[in-house]
Amino acid sequence: MARIIAFFFSIGFICIAYANPIENPRADEIYNLLDGGYFISDEDNRKLLDEYKSILSVDDTIRQKLYIRLNCWNLPTNTIEEMKEAINYADEYLQIYNQPIPSSISIDLQYCRVWSLHMQGENDRVFTELDVAINSAYQLEDPRLIADGRSIRGAILSYLGNFSAALEDLITAQNLYESLNLSYWANINLGEIASSYRRFGDAETALKYQIKLEQNYLKNQQFYEANQTNSQIALSLEKLDRYEEAIQRNKKSRDFWLTQNELVAAANTSVNIAGNLIRLNRLNEADTILQQAKKLIIPDNDGSYSYMNLFLGEVHFKQGHYDQAIIDITEAEKSFNDNNNIRGLNQTLQLKSQIYQTSQQWQQAFEALESFVESHMSQDKHVISERNAEMQARFNTNKIQNENEWLIQRDKDKEQQLDIMQRNEHMQIVIIILVAIILIIVSIFAYKQLIRKQLFKRLALTDELTKLANRRDTYSQGNHFLKAAQLSGKPFSIISFDADHFKLVNDNLGHDMGDKVLVKLASMTASMMRETDVVGRVGGEEFLILLPNIDKTKAIEIANRLVDTIDKYDWSQISPHLHQTVSAGVASYSNEKELSPLLLKADKALYSAKAAGRNCVKAE
Repeated sequence: MARIIAFFFSIGFICIAYANPIENPRADEIYNLLDGGYFISDEDNRKLLDEYKSILSVDDTIRQKLYIRLNCWNLPTNTIEEMKEAINYADEYLQIYNQPIPSSISIDLQYCRVWSLHMQGENDRVFTELDVAINSAYQLEDPRLIADGRSIRGAILSYLGNFSAALEDLITAQNLYESLNLSYWANINLGEIASSYRRFGDAETALKYQIKLEQNYLKNQQFYEANQTNSQIALSLEKLDRYEEAIQRNKKSRDFWLTQNELVAAANTSVNIAGNLIRLNRLNEADTILQQAKKLIIPDNDGSYSYMNLFLGEVHFKQGHYDQAIIDITEAEKSFNDNNNIRGLNQTLQLKSQIYQTSQQWQQAFEALESFVESHMSQDKHVISERNAEMQARFNTNKIQNENEWLIQRDKDKEQQLDIMQRNEHMQIVIIILVAIILIIVSIFAYKQLIRKQLFKRLALTDELTKLANRRDTYSQGNHFLKAAQLSGKPFSIISFDADHFKLVNDNLGHDMGDKVLVKLASMTASMMRETDVVGRVGGEEFLILLPNIDKTKAIEIANRLVDTIDKYDWSQISPHLHQTVSAGVASYSNEKELSPLLLKADKALYSAKAAGRNCVKAE
């Protein structure tokens, strides 16, 4: 399957413009068939390549070089070993054809080598080599090789999340393909532009491009390409929260792969189906599909393997299997890190924090959340830079088009230069306007970054479920109130309370209902306190109230009022036959030097309330 994808995407990068004094009509027919964008199975593709090689004469050096380039793009790349063999093949012939430099064959072999490295997940190594190859294509003034190189680089940049740079490359390639009248490869490249808009967050625009592309392919009976575009449409629909439509699209794609006997590709598509099922809370269906896909998807298949483990972790988390969820999510985190997929890593870290929090592993939950915030903030800085560059790229579209026209029609070079000089005064005005616009954009995004940073700080100190202060923030404020009481001599009290028999609520009614009970307890408690008081969730069903300037007598009165209010609430509004109560323990500052002893006093009082039959208040 990986070989078909590499062929589908990359065979068009071979320049077809060559002059050969040796006639060989059958060889040219095979070449044009391979370069024409038709779907060819692995077996037929290999037969055509073998036939092509067998009918070439020894002195037909032009076609011999074309075969080497064709073969490089069509080597199998289903496993890490096969990818390494493809890289070694490119290296071998790069050594043979190292002179003259630059040359069409050396550039194309470099492209082929870079693409194999990208498929292997070694994206940090590709750009230096790819930049050199593209610069060589410019030296040759070969529009087709320039288009191919910038399309490859744009596709890789888009995959890695560098959308503005990706769009600049892809738009350049699009103009060149259209100028060269290569409609098939222009459509392939346009699909990459649509994918970049989807990844950038503009799924509506991407969807418009993709539906148009799909219609073109179906009209021309290019069913393989139509299926690839159908998969991209499913991803855009998912971005737009149209999950049921996305599922139907993915099922259509999976059926296509099954008819082609491409079982791994079908399994990859099943992972996408499972992701949409999870969004619709159809967990059992998602779990069944993922377990089936797990039999076929191996770590070498990095993209699907990462998301398969992420989705398995999400399913097991929602089903309450926290230990297994941690195993799944750890594997997903490793895979996303290996592939430098920041978007997937952020999703993984956020889910990891939620799992640890729900399983009351507070230290691990905080560390995961801290990693998520750090990663997300880093990505936000990158987004600011990218969106600024995105504006520059959009304003520079005319410049890119002029560059491409120069490559296609070199005879108009002097005329274009003269025209540029005549419009120089206008361009200065445009540049000044552009600079002003860019400065405004940078200022806006800098402000948004500041707001977002403050939001992340609040998230780190807030319990996600109840929106109360979390354990870390509650204890921090408790220490602050204690020090104030020590300095001022004013009273300070705390109330520790938790939900009675809460485990039975989770066991009998489910965790979703348990969450609703906790949210209601939180809202009722917060509504009864002063603005200066702090209500925090410090455990699964455990809460702590901080009461500055309140003595023990008043604190006991507040606690009794809270217990009585909760007892009298109509819990049937949440679930029939549900009646929830709480037990509370009260403690007041009496020369404690730290918060811990005061907390122990409150906990001791809470245990006394439990021992006294629950639904009551005790004080220490």
